[in-house]
Amino acid sequence: MPSKLRRVTSAGGFIEQIDGLRFLAIFPVVIQHLSERYERNSPLPFRQGLEFDVTTFITNRGFIGVYIFFTISGFILALPFANAKLNQTQPISLKSYFLRRLTRLEPPYVVALVVIASGLVIMGTYSFSEIIPHLGASIFYAHSVIYHSWSFINPPVWTLEIEVQFYILAPFLAGGFFALRKKLLRRGVLAGAIVLLMIVQQLTGVLIEWTILTLLAHMQFFLIGFMMADIYLVDWKDGIDKRGIFNYLAIAAFAFALWVWSWDYNFLSRILFLGSLFLLFYASFRATWFNRFISLPWITAIGGMCYTIYLIHLPVIEFCIRITKHINVTTLFTINYLVQAILILPVILVVGIVFYLLIEKPCMYKNWPQQAYLSVKAFFKRA
Repeated sequence: MPSKLRRVTSAGGFIEQIDGLRFLAIFPVVIQHLSERYERNSPLPFRQGLEFDVTTFITNRGFIGVYIFFTISGFILALPFANAKLNQTQPISLKSYFLRRLTRLEPPYVVALVVIASGLVIMGTYSFSEIIPHLGASIFYAHSVIYHSWSFINPPVWTLEIEVQFYILAPFLAGGFFALRKKLLRRGVLAGAIVLLMIVQQLTGVLIEWTILTLLAHMQFFLIGFMMADIYLVDWKDGIDKRGIFNYLAIAAFAFALWVWSWDYNFLSRILFLGSLFLLFYASFRATWFNRFISLPWITAIGGMCYTIYLIHLPVIEFCIRITKHINVTTLFTINYLVQAILILPVILVVGIVFYLLIEKPCMYKNWPQQAYLSVKAFFKRA
């Protein structure tokens, strides 16, 4: 089964560790949204105290997953441009680059938004006239810019708007950074740009205004991905030297990221968090058994479906929680939350697999628009 779920890549290359990291990213996002919706909808007054505080602290770390996604995007988008510059391979066609982003990502996104919006109208949550402007803004990845808030149709897609903003800039940023031939200079400029960005963010209020929903507040995570792409292509071009110590560094980095991230945007905390993400990525590639774990077939399969899961998980949770919220075995939040997870996570996985196989995976094939056109043309000829 996992082999049938494996992603199709444009160039035929497949980096198992990246899909494993995608799993580490999507898991805390889903866990947080399930925790929030259960706490919000449960009829029980949960017993407050250490148990509740510790569990909700752990389950509300979903933003860490978002930042892992941003770093992965920086890595993946930088690779072809960096390879062209550093190894003198064939230049990347900007037309092909942007067309591929459009044909690969837009169809699942639009289908998910239209289905969810239709459901909200049918259930009477919003009227057709209320939802259409927000649907249009979301489809064109402009909801955060126009409304200064995330879309009520599917709140998590605010991060996809940031991803699109970076997709537009990535070729030009990569062309600039990787034009620097000297490794130390290039990495020094990258590191300096990251620190400078974070200082500017700290001083300008970008992190406390609606601009927190834009690339202005998150560029540094994508640039960490650029740094990893540089290391991957230059330092590891002849193979990766794996050592046991990196197993523990990867786990420690992930745990530290969970602990140090906070909403107060303290500058030191932000620097430490960014450093922990970099270490997580670096150590994941150089680890032994941790590397094997994130490369397991089901881990990489679920990680490879992360785009679908990201699009559908919250509507599925919202639907299921209306039924499962009445299933409670104690007044302890932790136990009841685990019951909810056992009930709802498999539903998310099943719905995700169906959506992925029917909608997303077909769009992974580079020539699917041409094939679809030929199929439609042949159909009308027969008719």
